[in-house]
Amino acid sequence: MPKVNPLGVKPLPKKILTKFEKAELRAKTMLENEKKAQEADLKKRYEQCLESKLLKGHSQELAEKMAKELIYNQQVV
Repeated sequence: MPKVNPLGVKPLPKKILTKFEKAELRAKTMLENEKKAQEADLKKRYEQCLESKLLKGHSQELAEKMAKELIYNQQVV
């Protein structure tokens, strides 16, 4: 059900944003979305690496250790 204000109560007017403030909000949202996408990509790569290590016959603990080292400790050049 839609949210309805009680009778006699006027909704507060929204603050009018300048172009600069709108651009800042948009940029902040873009950075957050990009960070989420990077984290999701790292998680996916980790899971795929872990699965390949397990298929090659490594133990669960060793496979997790190697996958973490390969994926999360890489230095970007």
